[in-house]
Parts: sequence; structure tokens; C-alpha cells
Amino acid sequence: MAQRTPSRGSSRNGDKALAEAAGLHRAGKLEKAEKAYRRILRRRPSDARALYYLGIAVHQRRRPREAVRHFRAALKGDADNPDIHRHLGLALKDLGQPAAAEQAYRDALAVAPDSPQILANLATVLKAQGRDDEALPALERAASLAPSSPAVLSACGHALREAGRLDEAEALHRRALAQRPDHAPSLTGLSAALWRKGRDDEAAQAAREAIAQAPQLAQAHLMLGNALRRLQQPQEAIAAFRAATEVAPEDPTPRIGLAEAAQDAGALETALHAGQQALRLQPDAESVHTVHGQTLYALRAAGHTERAQQEAAAWLRNHPESATAQHLAPPLMDAPPPERASGPYVRATFDAFAESFDERLGALDYSGPQLVTERLRAVRPGGAGSLLDIGCGTGLVGPMVRPLVERLEGLDLSPAMLARAAERNVYDALHEVDAQTFLDASEARWDVVIAADVLIYLGALEPLAAALAGALRADGLFIATTEETDDETWELQPSGRYRHNRHYLTAVLSKAGLVVEELDQVVLRREGDRPVEALVAVARHASG
Repeated sequence: MAQRTPSRGSSRNGDKALAEAAGLHRAGKLEKAEKAYRRILRRRPSDARALYYLGIAVHQRRRPREAVRHFRAALKGDADNPDIHRHLGLALKDLGQPAAAEQAYRDALAVAPDSPQILANLATVLKAQGRDDEALPALERAASLAPSSPAVLSACGHALREAGRLDEAEALHRRALAQRPDHAPSLTGLSAALWRKGRDDEAAQAAREAIAQAPQLAQAHLMLGNALRRLQQPQEAIAAFRAATEVAPEDPTPRIGLAEAAQDAGALETALHAGQQALRLQPDAESVHTVHGQTLYALRAAGHTERAQQEAAAWLRNHPESATAQHLAPPLMDAPPPERASGPYVRATFDAFAESFDERLGALDYSGPQLVTERLRAVRPGGAGSLLDIGCGTGLVGPMVRPLVERLEGLDLSPAMLARAAERNVYDALHEVDAQTFLDASEARWDVVIAADVLIYLGALEPLAAALAGALRADGLFIATTEETDDETWELQPSGRYRHNRHYLTAVLSKAGLVVEELDQVVLRREGDRPVEALVAVARHASG
């Protein structure tokens, strides 16, 4: 539970009740341990040690906000304890407050400057703030101070995984396990790294080994569920996510996984209940709203139209500020779908997935950047002067097209995605702005504009086509992918993405003065065993 025991006030007493509570805690009986700590605090409300241990217990039960209160109260009685500062930082990080977490870690280092574990924790929040140049030295120092400590190696591996350095993360977790094969946090971290690399069988095995050692570790159950979902074992995944919810009843993440696995299995009542519980726990998380919306669309597809309509109305009524509910609920209520995804919806969706975006697409065999680059190379073998990558995301296409152009700029609505794109160091400029707004306002004229998987967030394409016509040079190119539908124009899918009819796409671009020279049907990615059919278009601005 801790590296050091608080040393002031009543914590110096050899308190039998506290020792018994700590024993329950070490045995993984978190609920009983929490109750025991609270009984002690009713008698001694300022007991720093009991407050500290209670903070750890409630944090392990995924209630970081409450944990912060207990750690801060404990620090009033034991301000020089680095472990309390460190755990405060961990809780603040889980609350999405990296700057506050950083200060807590620095307070800990002021007392224990050579603590490798605190250095590793500090590196994680520095990375979260985009300060990689500071994070890396902290990681290297942590590993050099404790090259044989499983806890430190595991913490470093976690930080590297969050930084996207998956091979290094895997290696550190394996080094930790070489020192201590039963170290559950290292097994869990290894599972997460392997899952991010698409090695799902190995990820599931590592998670099972972690659970065998520490069944109270919610993250291990969660990783097992994630791996089993991708292995297309939805019933087994449901069981894993249920176990995670039992261990961490206040954490919405296992409930999101449970809802998704239940969707896979067709257990829509289970999915609906899990999504509603996740929304109760985290009502402001658009990623949770997305999963709930997908459940409602699945209900409608299964023939439960009236139920889906009622649930959609309740969803929008209870969460009127949610950009996702605004986007997905109206079509379920027989209202016309929005003509495009709103800026807040797109921003929230992609900010939530920026850290794992590349790995998620890799697991889907996503080919958008390759398709766009191949068309550009074929039609402009000598390259182009300027290229604008609209909806550039994390910049996946950037390194591919960079050798083909003299100037490369990108734009996106998600600041988190743009931060990842900047790390690639291939764009001459990046802009946080809507594509149509940028094209209308820009005085520049582009040789090429590309849109890999951007049109799927637009229904009606007429405004963008008009903006493109005004922004491309004569003979300039527009190269884009979109998913295909048999509907006459466009349709909104349960995923929140749009699909377009090939004849509609050609007509809209042609009316704006862009002649479609190529329109090929391709496989853009895979969803399970199902190929997602799409269109890749090459249109040329009419000269004159």
C-alpha cells in the first residue's frame, strides 16, 4: 500500500484497530478496509495514517475526488511524508488535473528527491501536458535509480505506454517481471502494452495472470475485457467487465466496456443499463455518450423503435448540453439528422481518443492515408507545391505525403490530435479550425487539398465543395475518402459518421467546379470480420 508510514500525532501509536484495517486492505478486502478506517476516524478524525490509508482505499475503488480530500487532510498532520504527496498526485492525475498532480509530485520530490517512483509519476503528468523534453529525463533518472525495482520499472513502463512508446514500455514491464514474476501491476501494464500493439491473445493471458495474483485490481479485469472483445468473445468479455465493475463500482470505464461488449453479444438491455450507469458516474464525458447512443441505435435496428425513441428523448432531456446527444438523438426521435457533425461534437470525440488513436486505427487495418497518398503520387508524380491536410488528426498521412510536396499544412478541430500531429515534425503549420471556415478565410491557394476520413463527419457536402472551389488553384486537386451508402444523398450512421452516395458526391463536386476524374470503391478498414466499403475520389479544379 505504501512505502513509508506517517510519523506524527496519533499515527505513532501501535493501534490495533488500524493494524487490522490495514490487514484487510492488504488482503484486497477494500470495502471492509474502508469501513474499518472510517470507524477509526470517527474516534480520531485527524489521524493522519488512517486518513492516508482511507485515501488509498477509496482511490483503489475509483473515487479519486474523495481520495484527494483524504490525502489533503492527512497532509495537515504529516506534511513531510512524500508518499502522501505522491498519492495525492495520483488521484489528481486520475481527475484529469495534470498541473495540480505535477505540483503534488514536486512537493513529494522536495522531501524525497531521489525517489524513482515519484520521478516516474512526474514524467507521466509532464507528458500529459505535452512537455516531453522534461518527461524523458525524469524517466531515465527513475530507471537509473532503481534498475531492479518492479514497482519503479512498472511505473516507467506505464509512462512510456502513455507516451506511445510501446516497445520500450513492453520491455520495461518484462524487466520488472524478470525481477518478480507475480508483480500484478507489471502484468497489468504488460497486458495494456500488448493490447495497444494488437497482440490480444498475449494481452488476455497477461491480464489473467494479474487477476490470479491480485483479483482486486480493477485494471486487470478491464484489460482482460478489452482483449476478449477484440478476440470476438463477447460473453467472456462481459464477465470480465462485470468483475471490474464489482471491484470499482464508482469507475465508469468498466461500465463503458460492459456496454460495448453487451452490444457485441446482442444483450441490449445489459448494454442500456451499463451505459446509463456510466452516464450517472461521468455525465460530462462525450465518449460515454457515444457508447450510449450506439446502444440506442442498436435497439432501433433490433426492431425496438418505440423504446429507442423514448430512451433518446430521455437522453436528450437529461443531458441537453451533450454535443453527442444533440448529434445522435434527433434521428432516433424521427427528427431530421443534422447536416453535419457539430464542432463541439468532433472536438470532444477526438480529444477523448487522441492518445490511443493511431493504435486503434492500426487494429482496424485502416488504409485511408495510404489510399490518399497513392492517388496523389499517381496523378502528380512530380509532386506539388502546396498541400493542405484537412482533418489531419494525429498526422498519420503527413509523413507519407511530405516527400511529395514543398509545403504541408494541416488543420483539425481537436487540440489533442493536433498536439500528436506536431510531434511528427513534418507539417510546416498546423491550425485549430473548422475546414470550411479556414478555406473561406484563407488567401492562400492550394495545389492539393486532401481529406482522409473527413467527409464522414459531414452530411451535406455543398458548403465544403464551394469552399474548396474557392481555395484550390486552377488545375488543383481534391483527394478524399468517404464511406458509401445506397441512399440517394447521405445518411447518418449509429456511429455518428455519415455515408455518401457516389452519384451525390460526383454531382456536388461537379456543381462547384470540381471534375471527378477517379471514383473507386475500396476497403477503408475492417470492423471485426466485416470490411467497411468506401469511396476514394480524385477531383480536379476546372481550369479557366
